[in-house]
Amino acid sequence: MYIHTDIFAAQSPKKAGQPCGDAWGVFRNENATTLVLADGLGSGIKANIAANLCVSRILTLIKMGLSIRETFNRVSATMDNAWGTIDPFSVFTIVQILNNGQTTILGYEMPPPLIISRSYAQVLNDRVYTREKAVVHESSCMIEKGEGLMLMSDGITQAGIGKLFTNGWESEGVCSFLQAHLNGKRIKGNDLAQLVHNQARSYWPVNKGDDCSVVVAVNRRGVVVNLLSGPPLHATDDENFVHAFYNEPGIHMISGGSTSKMAARVMGQSIDVVDDGDALTPPSFKMKGTDLITEGMVTLNQVCNLLDEDLASLPTGSPAYEMTYFLKMADKDNIWMGMADNVSEDRIEFRQQGLLSRNSIIKRIGTKLLQQGKLVVINSL
Repeated sequence: MYIHTDIFAAQSPKKAGQPCGDAWGVFRNENATTLVLADGLGSGIKANIAANLCVSRILTLIKMGLSIRETFNRVSATMDNAWGTIDPFSVFTIVQILNNGQTTILGYEMPPPLIISRSYAQVLNDRVYTREKAVVHESSCMIEKGEGLMLMSDGITQAGIGKLFTNGWESEGVCSFLQAHLNGKRIKGNDLAQLVHNQARSYWPVNKGDDCSVVVAVNRRGVVVNLLSGPPLHATDDENFVHAFYNEPGIHMISGGSTSKMAARVMGQSIDVVDDGDALTPPSFKMKGTDLITEGMVTLNQVCNLLDEDLASLPTGSPAYEMTYFLKMADKDNIWMGMADNVSEDRIEFRQQGLLSRNSIIKRIGTKLLQQGKLVVINSL
């Protein structure tokens, strides 16, 4: 089962009208969600630049394939060298949540995180040690469906310091505050982030104090959609390709006549016509165990166009609309793309309409889905 991590954040700068000196970012791949919160030294533009540089470098290293620990060590070494100099300096927390909920948190001079469930909140027990001049917090835990993790900058935990609280609100104070607002119902990450942020901001005098940031990650069962288009390059791979497609949990859609015939043959099913279509709407079909079957090239090109539209404003019912709806509702889109030649792509009527080939249009669809925050995995054979 794919566990999806939703991210919610609430932020404000020390002074109204200034950029926030904290920054956060997220990167997803087929294995994990990586979340970063950084707090630049001071406040204003310089702090904002330092924090954003820190987040950008961390996520770049993760995208390059480095582990969370290798990334943490590299960026920590940079900050050790920048400590006390004019170079950009930022403290930070990196969180990596695997798709089964297993979570690792590494913090460089940052407040410890809180784990949240429907009915309780607690400061994560962690290993604390020093490296060079910095205090490092290291934690690991399992975040189940319906549970969450809260990260904070020190503008939250130091709120009210010296006036309302001797040492500030502190993580334990935030934890007690949250505990009073958890009622056993489903965690609403955005509400909790805003609640804690607003309470901390109320402890600071206007235009004084610090930048305040709260980032909440909440796990839930992810929505998975699988799209199959095109047979494999070699017919001997048909059976393995089709079974791999159907063995993946979630919604299953097929685009293409030859692709649907291949799937029906491998699965021992028959294909029935749902709608013959017309000049503008390609036909659609049905088969047991498959949620949607459409024509191929024309439908995929229409889907690519519809991904840019607000579906709520469009009439429903067409195969392209339904496919777009499923792709947009998913958290994770698995696209299974066979690499066999499609001779119909060379037909003059398709060229005249400006229709892109299967491989080209699927890549465009994948890019658009990524831009909309979806996790996209393209499997080609």
